[in-house]
Amino acid sequence: MKTNFKNFGMMLLAAGMMTATSCKKEKGCTDPNAKNFNPDAVEDDGSCISFPYKITQVTISGNSYQRVVGTIDENYTFSSDKKWLLSGGVNIASGATLTIQAGTEIFAADDATTPFLAIQRGGKINAVGTATDPIVMTTIKTITGAPSPGDWGGIIINGKAQINNGTEAEGEGGTGKYGGSNDNDNSGTIKYVRVEYAGKLLGTDNELNGFSFNGVGSGTTVEYIQAYRGADDGIEFFGGTVSVKYAVSTGNEDDSFDWTYGWRGNGQFWVVNQEAGGGDRGIEADNNGSDNTLMPYSNPTIANVTLVGVDDGDASNTGMRLREGTKGTIHNAIVTGFPKYGVRVSDAQTTTNMTASELVLKNSNVFTNASDWKDCATFSGDATNSTSVITLSGYVGTSTTNAADPTTLGSWFSAGTFVGAVETGNDWTAGWTK
Repeated sequence: MKTNFKNFGMMLLAAGMMTATSCKKEKGCTDPNAKNFNPDAVEDDGSCISFPYKITQVTISGNSYQRVVGTIDENYTFSSDKKWLLSGGVNIASGATLTIQAGTEIFAADDATTPFLAIQRGGKINAVGTATDPIVMTTIKTITGAPSPGDWGGIIINGKAQINNGTEAEGEGGTGKYGGSNDNDNSGTIKYVRVEYAGKLLGTDNELNGFSFNGVGSGTTVEYIQAYRGADDGIEFFGGTVSVKYAVSTGNEDDSFDWTYGWRGNGQFWVVNQEAGGGDRGIEADNNGSDNTLMPYSNPTIANVTLVGVDDGDASNTGMRLREGTKGTIHNAIVTGFPKYGVRVSDAQTTTNMTASELVLKNSNVFTNASDWKDCATFSGDATNSTSVITLSGYVGTSTTNAADPTTLGSWFSAGTFVGAVETGNDWTAGWTK
């Protein structure tokens, strides 16, 4: 038999190549906890990238929680079949969307950190609850012990809309940059969300709130929110153009609603219900404290408001304090029960705005306050305003006398030709608020 040594040699060479190939080790990231884990890699090449956030399971008082730490930089969902625990500042990065399902419970940890949830510029939140399944964000102390105002930092939304305290600014508590040039910016959707025991105080003029809307744009949808028993402001706007419909601020220890730095959005159906032991102004409205004429001016349009005050012992509570150059238009407001003033206008620039009809309060009842009006003769002398008593059950109750049609203020507004926020027989706060 004649052997073909040439072909035999080629076969040996091919076999050797196959053996060499089969023995070659694939390199990559071999850490299963890394963002770029390669399950086929058998040799680590040092390329592993750590996740900027970590989610681990912990047990507290016999219940299981998903503990969240760090910055979420990809689309993620907090599902309602789990309980979630925020430890420290949890941020949603630019380009990422956090979805929170209806009925989800989110707790702030009691672990010597300052928990908060911050949506960074370019990030989004899609938190849509329902009247029967609201999203509740509270402190773990509601489970482990006695909750207190200021147990955590609340929710912060940072947007790209214009502000008047610089081209951009840093949020209180180091919660991220906000501001820009896009007044139509969209930070997502928030509906039927209740924030409890927030407003952590970090230092002088450095406080977190229940809801902080920082330079948030008009593309963002916010409806049916409650800030409940916070240590600072319930709901605050730092510039921007976001609008908020159906909002409740209950038992917050500083201002119930607060705006500054050029907020120009809309508001409708707002409730303030102060509680004994805390509370300052129902609405504190500013343009800019450093320069009252900085532009863009704070200049919101608001309709259907009920502000119910309480004497917290120092008799300092005021229903509306309009100051530091704010402009704005307010219709169909009830202001009652405040132990100092119902409505007060402060400083020269704000008075100038009022006199020039750039700060307007009409179709409103201001009654049963220690003093209904302070330094606002334009308002008290307006024939559409009244000190007549409207009978309320808590904050529920309205009047049609001298009421304005809010739909004439713009297409965003809903029908509601009555003075006040909540009609008897149509309590939109029922079921999802405390």
